[in-house]
Amino acid sequence: MNPIHEMNEKRKLIITTALKLFSAKGSAATSMQEIAELCGMSKGSLYLMFKSKEELEASTLEYCVYVLMDEMSQIEHEASLTSRERLHKQIEALLTHVAELKEFLRVQMRSMMMDDEQQRKEKCTPQQRDIEIRTLHWFKSKLEDLYGPDIEPYTIDLIMLTHGLFLSYVKIWFTEMPSLTVNKMASNLLQMMDYAAAGYLQQRPVPLFPLEQWPAWVAETQPDSAILRHPVHILKQMQDIASRELPAGQSRNDVLETIAILRQEIMEFSPRRAIILGMMRNLEGIALLEPMHSELQHIMDTMYNRFIQADSSNT
Repeated sequence: MNPIHEMNEKRKLIITTALKLFSAKGSAATSMQEIAELCGMSKGSLYLMFKSKEELEASTLEYCVYVLMDEMSQIEHEASLTSRERLHKQIEALLTHVAELKEFLRVQMRSMMMDDEQQRKEKCTPQQRDIEIRTLHWFKSKLEDLYGPDIEPYTIDLIMLTHGLFLSYVKIWFTEMPSLTVNKMASNLLQMMDYAAAGYLQQRPVPLFPLEQWPAWVAETQPDSAILRHPVHILKQMQDIASRELPAGQSRNDVLETIAILRQEIMEFSPRRAIILGMMRNLEGIALLEPMHSELQHIMDTMYNRFIQADSSNT
C-alpha cells in the first residue's frame, strides 16, 4: 500500500474511533491508551500521529465540521427542494449531528466558554476563520432567498437571534425535554425567524448590529464565500458533458477515466495532493469543461485545502 494512503487510513481510523468514544462518554473519560487499543496499535504509535490528546480532540472537531459542511453542501444543491425546504433540511442535519456528538460537543463548548477572548483568538485557525466568514455569507444568502434583499441590514441581528434560539433548543432537548423531535425544532426555529423577519421588514428599526460594521464582513468580504458546490456535483456535470459532447474515441475515454479517478480520490478521507493535481492537469485545455474545471480548482484551493495531503519526500 502507498505509505501516504496507509497513513491517511490510520489517521481516519484514529479520528473516527476517538469520535465514537468521545461521543459515547466524553473526551475526559477516554484515554489515549483506550483509543490506541481499539485501533490495534501501540500508544507510542498513536502519539506519532497526534502529539497530544488536545491535538486529537481538535482534529476530531475539525473532522466533524468537515463532514457537516459536506452534507450541508450536498443538500444545498438538491434541485427538487425549495429554498425553505432546503434550509429546513439543513437545520435538521445540523441538529442530528449535534445529537450524535452530544457528549463530545458539550465538553468542547464548555472549554470555549471558559476561554477568554485572547485565548479564543489564539486558538482560532485560518480554517476556522474561513468557516465563520463562509457561514456569514451563507446565512445572508439564505435570508435573502426567504425574505428578499430588504432583509440584508438585519443579517447579524437575525444570526444572533437564530444562534441563541438554536443553543437554547439544544440545551432543553438534552436536559429537560428529550421527547422533542428534530423536525419539530427545525420547523419552530424557521417560524421564529419568520416572525422576526416580518417585524424587521414592517417596522424597519435601526439594526443593533449593522452588517457594514461587522468586523468579519468589513475586513474579509468575499462574494464567493457562500457554501461551495460539492465537487461530486461538478464532476457529475463534467462527466455528462464529456459523454454527450466530446467525440467518441480514446481522448474521451481518457477524460472520463480522469473524472472517475478524481471523484474517487475526492471521496477519500484525506485526498492525495499529487493525484488531485495530476488529474486536474489532465483536464486542462478542454474548452467544454473549462468553466467547471475553474470552479473545481477554486474549491480545491479553499474548502478542501486542509484535507489534501502535501507531497512527502519519503514517498
